[in-house]
Amino acid sequence: PPPEETVTMTVSYSEYGPHVGDQDALKLTVAGAVEETGQVVAKELRVRLRSPELTLTLLAPPVVGQETPIQVVFQNPLPETLSEATLRMEGAGISCPKPFRL
Repeated sequence: PPPEETVTMTVSYSEYGPHVGDQDALKLTVAGAVEETGQVVAKELRVRLRSPELTLTLLAPPVVGQETPIQVVFQNPLPETLSEATLRMEGAGISCPKPFRL
C-alpha cells in the first residue's frame, strides 16, 4: 500500500563513458524483488544521448569561384578533453570530404 517512494541514482560519465563507444544510447535496467512474495519486478529504459550542436556561420558573402570562410562552433559537453577529433566538410563541388583535425 502507499506511500510511494522515489529513489534517485546518478550515473556519472566516468562510469558509462567507457562503455558507450560509437553508440548514441544507453540501456538502463532496474530490477528488484518483493521480500514477502519473492516476486521479481524489472523495468528497462533506453535513453538516447544528445550530440553537441554544430553552429555554422558564413564569415563573408559567398562568391562563385572564390573561397568562402566558414566558422564552426561547438561546445564539448563532456568533463574531459577531446583528443583526435576531426571535422569533415562536404558540399557541392567538393570532390571528397575535407578533414580538419582539432
